[in-house]
Amino acid sequence: MTSSSLDNAPTGGTVMNTGGGSGGGGAAAAAATVAAAGANGGAGGGSGLMGSFLFNVLLRIGKVGTGLIAIVAGLLYAKQESLLYFPEINGIPRRPSSNPRTYRSPSEYKIPFTSHKIACSDNVSIHAWLLLQPSSFNTPSSSSKDSTSTAPTIIFFHGNAGNIGLRLPNAAQMYHNLGCNIFMVEYRGYGDSDDVKPNERGLKLDAEAAYEFLLNSSSSSRGTSSISKDGTNINIDTDKIFVFGRSLGGAVAFHLASYAEHTLHKPLRGIIVENTFRSISRMVDTLMPYIAPLKFLVLRMDWNSERIAPTIQTPILYLAGENDELVPHSHMVELYNKSVVRSVYAKIHIIKGGTHNDSWIMGGVDYFVAMKSFLSNVILHHPSSSVCRHSTDRSMYHQSSVSSFDIMDDEKPSSISVSGPKSASKSEVTMGGNQQIDGSGSGSTSIPLMPKNLLSMAKEATNKVFNNVSDKKKEI
Repeated sequence: MTSSSLDNAPTGGTVMNTGGGSGGGGAAAAAATVAAAGANGGAGGGSGLMGSFLFNVLLRIGKVGTGLIAIVAGLLYAKQESLLYFPEINGIPRRPSSNPRTYRSPSEYKIPFTSHKIACSDNVSIHAWLLLQPSSFNTPSSSSKDSTSTAPTIIFFHGNAGNIGLRLPNAAQMYHNLGCNIFMVEYRGYGDSDDVKPNERGLKLDAEAAYEFLLNSSSSSRGTSSISKDGTNINIDTDKIFVFGRSLGGAVAFHLASYAEHTLHKPLRGIIVENTFRSISRMVDTLMPYIAPLKFLVLRMDWNSERIAPTIQTPILYLAGENDELVPHSHMVELYNKSVVRSVYAKIHIIKGGTHNDSWIMGGVDYFVAMKSFLSNVILHHPSSSVCRHSTDRSMYHQSSVSSFDIMDDEKPSSISVSGPKSASKSEVTMGGNQQIDGSGSGSTSIPLMPKNLLSMAKEATNKVFNNVSDKKKEI
């Protein structure tokens, strides 16, 4: 080790640096130069003593720096899951029933719904609410409905903090504005799901179980599953299942899209992601550059959506807040550019003034029109089996017929750089206004994202170490 060779170096002599490591190694090299200069300067023993003193000071600083890096790296390795997943937030209890009013149940919005417990492949059970459009009901006294009359279903994956009740205002807006069933899934460890520690592998199993629950309920007719609840049959058109994910939920949605397309060979009809990130590793690069060189040693989490985006053909819509303060806006742009390479239809809708948590409020009417036009476009012009057939026919998409926000190339925001084929029928960029809609108070809930919290925790740990070092010096 560098430190041992330097500790044994004779005072006033030439010091050989045989280590070259970081932290202590850099200080040792500097100390070697100082000591050598002192020895050869002709100032006698006083200069040699001064060089030795400076050498020891720099060596101690190097050791402290190395120790700090080791402590922070150890903290990140041991605590990273607890720094990403927050089942409880801002004093709000874990379970939806304990939330403030209007955040407890879909019944507060007079929306018909069913509550489900779904078993995952590892025997963990997760909780979900299924908000139902009237067309999805088939009571015993009513006639059987064919799949063309049933509403699309959107699987809703929430962010990293708090239970699904906190997303009810947004889900209710989606329910009314889009005319879809909303399947609100609660990750393990959250809300009324089983009380186990959430992690990346577990959340991926949760997503797979939720999708298979919709697919594998006793099939009543081709393309339609029927869920029996309290004497009522609920028809789900399995050819019109979309997935929506916000922030961390976007990464969960990407995984499910890949799983559905490549493993089940039953692709989702479409993907909608809002303010999500390229990968956890990329977030570390952006928000914690001083730790980035060590991430390959300490980072267990991946959530690598940028690896998935160019591999799936499923249609995808990106809803990107222009002023996202947690996930750099460039992450959504880069993911969109990667999707254009292979997706049969990729669209990005930019919310002017939208931040990480309030884009759906700031987006106003344009936000929901962009979503509805995407859903309609995919359902009307994209046969659900074409992804399985590796279809390359993208002429089925017609921008002008479904969107009032289409903008010409010279009107696109300067931050957008669209790569890949530039066929207007394959990709689309739209820009919404910043008029707000009534969020029913939901905008007051601040939902943190892991890297920002991880950064503050690392800084806090670093400050504690420095304080401890200072205290010890005072004691000495």
